[in-house]
Amino acid sequence: MKILVIEDEKHIRQGIVQMLESEGFEVFEADSVTSALSLVHDDMFDVLLCDHHLPDGESFDILHGLPEKNPPPLIMMTAFGDRDLASQAFAAGAYDYVLKPIRFDELFARLKRLEEKLVLRQRVCESDEDVRNHGELAILGKSPVMQAVQDLIKTSASARVAVLLQGETGVGKGVVARLIHSLSKFKEEPFIRINCAAIPSELMESELFGHKKGAFSGADRDRKGLLASAGKGTLFLDELVELPLVMQSKLLHVLDESSFRPVGGDKEFPFQARVIAASNVDFEQAVKDGRFREDLYFRLNIMQITIPPLRQRMHDIIPLTHRLLGQICDAWGHHQPSLTKVQELWLESQHWRGNVRELRNVLERALLLGTDSTLKLPDMEQPFVSEPLSLSDACHSFEQRYIQQTLDQNKGDKAKAAQILGIALSSLYRKLEG
Repeated sequence: MKILVIEDEKHIRQGIVQMLESEGFEVFEADSVTSALSLVHDDMFDVLLCDHHLPDGESFDILHGLPEKNPPPLIMMTAFGDRDLASQAFAAGAYDYVLKPIRFDELFARLKRLEEKLVLRQRVCESDEDVRNHGELAILGKSPVMQAVQDLIKTSASARVAVLLQGETGVGKGVVARLIHSLSKFKEEPFIRINCAAIPSELMESELFGHKKGAFSGADRDRKGLLASAGKGTLFLDELVELPLVMQSKLLHVLDESSFRPVGGDKEFPFQARVIAASNVDFEQAVKDGRFREDLYFRLNIMQITIPPLRQRMHDIIPLTHRLLGQICDAWGHHQPSLTKVQELWLESQHWRGNVRELRNVLERALLLGTDSTLKLPDMEQPFVSEPLSLSDACHSFEQRYIQQTLDQNKGDKAKAAQILGIALSSLYRKLEG
């Protein structure tokens, strides 16, 4: 337990410090309101042990000056057994109070009880965070391929390494980047996203590095770039392959040296953020085509996560549809309609070239064109109904065609197809025979 003792009388303060240290506590000292608040705002303490009367104020002044978020509990020390003072202390937010001269056996007992409460609170917070993180990851889906992606996300979040994200347009690379950031120890730091394809090449250097006043025509003031804005957080470079080669060279220098220099500046600044880069173009192919620097690829390719398209994870489509519908309906104040079995079959039969982004657009349109209780999906009968069939026969027909499609996409590799479909290899053989 880390304790800050705030007492202006030196011999009393040092006596308290010695007794606390003899019990194994980590102890720091302050002799005024000003010095105490300075320490509290620069460091994290588990408890403040504070004299009521101080040279530049009272313990109430410290209580009022504590950070609003997770302030440390304060135990007041006073030589006056005044019930009114105790009531005022609790009303102001004090955790407890002790009388001088201090009975150390009593103080140690109170500190131990407080320590137990803090440990319990930390465990509850960690448990809540585990549940919250699990819920965030669950949005990606439960298919075997997405379970593998979730494992890579958790591994990437645990270390400050560069990550490459690959996948088709609309698969959710931005969602994965935010999950890596939110599951890391630096989740309270900034998450900065930049689309490298959306910013003109002549503006990119200033956007990333910032510039000094007078660096070029129109630079009438200093400007902070995204490298500085990211702090110790995450810099997400979307569509990085579209970054001009000259800027790729400068980015490589930043990563190698962990520093950068604003345009027109002569001073290097530290770069401390994690870099996550994404592209819907294969990075290795871009290197072969001369569009992406090989040395930058090797520098970034510490962890690589490929997010599969929706057509390779059919079992995720309906759960994902329900989550997207919930998000859309909440945003619109709309009643969430249920899906019919026929609608589910239609959704699972689509190619979804735009993946999750296309699915969301289709659902938004279906909500607008439907009623409060129904969705109006486009041309539903065309993809899977070629002749009148019972629902059972329609399901079987769709299943057979989807299995064959998955086999075709994987060049007949039945083991890989079974993994993607989320079934045992023996089950796949039985379905092919049937």
